[in-house]
Amino acid sequence: MAKHARPRSHRPAVCQATPRVVTPRDRRCAAPAVSGRRRPTMVGVVTNRADFELLRADGCTEYSAFADYLGDIESMLTGLGRDGAEVCGRAFSPADLRDFCEREGLSPADGDSHYAYTADPAAEEEWVRWQGEPLAEFLLRIDRAHERGVVRRHLDRMLAETAEAALTGDFPEQLLRIAYAHGAEALRGFLLGAGEGQFTAVCSLFDPDLPLVAWADLLLEEGGVLRIDDEDLDLLNEVLCVGYALNLPGVFSLAGICPVRGEVGWEWTFDGESFRRV
Repeated sequence: MAKHARPRSHRPAVCQATPRVVTPRDRRCAAPAVSGRRRPTMVGVVTNRADFELLRADGCTEYSAFADYLGDIESMLTGLGRDGAEVCGRAFSPADLRDFCEREGLSPADGDSHYAYTADPAAEEEWVRWQGEPLAEFLLRIDRAHERGVVRRHLDRMLAETAEAALTGDFPEQLLRIAYAHGAEALRGFLLGAGEGQFTAVCSLFDPDLPLVAWADLLLEEGGVLRIDDEDLDLLNEVLCVGYALNLPGVFSLAGICPVRGEVGWEWTFDGESFRRV
C-alpha cells in the first residue's frame, strides 16, 4: 500500500517503461514516433482554453491559438496510432505545474521541468491511455482523471497531517480499513432506496483548511445493478473512508431522474460518526 493511501482496488500501472514525453511547450508534437525500441509516449495535454491562456501569458507555449494547439495534438495522436505506439495522456495544469516545481526546486519556465511534471510517477493515477477515440472524448477522460487526482492528493495530505501519522509517516492501515468498510456500507445504504434511474452523487467533507468535494455519475438498473466507472466508485468510497477515519463533518447528496418518479433527490449530513437524512 502506498504512503497514506486509502484502501483501493488493485489496478495495473498505466506505463511499464520509461515514457518519452511531449508537452505543450514543444511545437514538435506532430512529429512521428521514434524508431527502434518502442517506448510509451506520454502527452501533457492542455484540456481547456483558460489553462492554455495562462501558459501563453507565462511564455510556456509557442502556440498562439488553442485551436492550432489542439489540431497538432490530434495530428500527433493519429500519427502515433498508425505507428502502433502506446500513448498515455495527462492534463497539463499550470497550477499543478507550479506546485510541482516548487516542491522539486525547479523552474516552471524550464522546458525540462515540463517533461518532468508530465511524466511524474507520483501522478500516474492521472495517466489515461489513448484508445483511438476522438480528441474531444480523450480530453474529457483526461480532465476527469485530473479532477480525481486533485481530490486524492487532498485526501493524502489530510491523512498525512494527523497525529496518527506523525510517528511513522503513515496513517494506521487497520484504522483505514475499518473506516473504508464503514464508508462502503454507507454508500450502499444511500443507493438502496434510490430505485432505477440516472443519478449524480456528490460527497463533501468540511476540511478546516479547504472543503473537499467529489462527484460521480451513475446508473441504477433493474435488480439493483449499479453502473459506474470503477475509478469514480473508488473515489466516492475513499472520500467516505477519510470522513470516517478523521471524524470530519460532511454531506452526501444523490439527485437525478427516475423513470417512474421523475426528478428525485436526497441529502444526508455527516457529523463525523454517522449520517442522518435531511
